[in-house]
Order: sequence, then structure tokens, then C-alpha cells
Amino acid sequence: APCARPAPACPFRPESPLRVRLPMAAEMLVSVDGVALRRAPATGVLTLDMGGGPNLINPMMVSALMAAMDAAEKAEHPKALIVSASGKWLCNGLDIAWMAANPKETPAFLESFWRFLARLLVLDCHTVAAINGHAFGAGLFISLACDWRIMRTGHGFANFPELNIGLRLSNPFAELIKAKLSPSTFRAGVLMCQKFNSAEALAAGVIDQECSIEELPALAERMAIERLPANLKLRNFNPEAFITMKKELYPEAYRALNLGVYGATPESRL
Repeated sequence: APCARPAPACPFRPESPLRVRLPMAAEMLVSVDGVALRRAPATGVLTLDMGGGPNLINPMMVSALMAAMDAAEKAEHPKALIVSASGKWLCNGLDIAWMAANPKETPAFLESFWRFLARLLVLDCHTVAAINGHAFGAGLFISLACDWRIMRTGHGFANFPELNIGLRLSNPFAELIKAKLSPSTFRAGVLMCQKFNSAEALAAGVIDQECSIEELPALAERMAIERLPANLKLRNFNPEAFITMKKELYPEAYRALNLGVYGATPESRL
């Protein structure tokens, strides 16, 4: 009798159908005036996207950033936060034109921005600044308020522009710089208005890593995930203790940002 042809092999067992695990879409937590806060459900990593323009800091931007910070603080653990943007800027600094047109409102506006930086500085999780382009003035202060910084190569500078535009620094900004940068770096950055490209920023300790713009999102996410409590092998992570720890690390910066008054002179602390 002719031999029966064997049935073709089936690559999958009938009782174990193929399951394709698709990435879960990021959950939108906040979307206000071009600023968005998203959460990756699989990891808990939050991403604060400042937008695709110059992202100048004015009252509208501060209000949007505060709304994002409200949601970031309320987000469940485990979590970490990435701060970034798209295009050629992370942030091009304070909105000087708005300040010139609104001198009476400027004090309250700047104090509100300092309060945002204070909250970012001591957020109850690790924070990563993914610097996608220019970080001038307020943009660099936002980056410094984060725990870790990565900057793209090939485009963009980190710079304190106050000397160039004839403005004082202010105590809150100065204390944040002193908390995060070495004396030689903040002296060159502030008193000489040095512009740091990514290589110079890395050498000066302004940033922790540099990479291409194509690698930036993935590297920032990996850095954030690596700093989740489980991946740090922490036995008992306490978010409130983590906040207090940051306040203890940066007491002068936190106090100045959280309590600073517009127009106060350096001598006012003596």
C-alpha cells in the first residue's frame, strides 16, 4: 500500500495560539497649551513634553507645567519622570518680551516659576532631563532641577544668558546653579556667559551623558527605567523619605526656590 504522506508540521500547538504582545499606548495624563504629560503603563515612566516651539517661559507655560507637576506628583509608584521637548529647543528661556510688556505681573510670574522648579527639584521619583536642543536660561534651570541630564549631540547649547541680556541672576537661580554645578563651571557659565555644546557640557559636569537625537528618547527611557526602585534593588523605597533626602541634598536651592521673593537682594540674607 502506498505510504501516506506525513501531515505538514504545525509550528504552533493548537492549545497554545500565537500571542503577539503589542506595546501599550502611552496614557495621556495632562494636555494643556502644548504641554503634555504621558505615562507608559508597562513601566510607569512619565514623560513631560514641553512642546515643539521655543517653549518660552511665561505665565501660560508655567500654568501648564504646574498642571503637569500636579499629575506627576499624584501618579502611583513605581514611576520616574522624563522632561523633554521636540524640535530645536528644550526651552529658549524666559519670555523677555512678555516681561517687558507686563512689568507689574512679572514678580508673581517669576516666583511661580521658581515654585515649579522647587517641586521638580524634590519630586518623589528620579527625574531625567532629555535635552533635545537649546537649553537657555530657564531651559537650563529646568534641566538642572532634574536629577539626571542627557543632551543630544550635533545641535544645541546650554547657556545662562543673563550677562548677555543685562539681567541679574536672582538668588533662587543662583542657589540652584551652586547646588548642581562645580564652582569653576558656574563661574564660566554665569560670569563669562559660556555656551556649552554637548561635549563641553559633559566635560564640565553639566550633563551626565550625550547621544545622537535619534538615540535620545530610548536612552532617556532606559535611564529612567534603570532608576526605578525595583531595578535599583531597593528593599523599602519610601517616596516621602526620598523627597526629604533631596531637600537635605539641596537645602539652600530648595529654600530659595520655594520661598524666594522677587527683587530680594543678595544682602537680604545677611
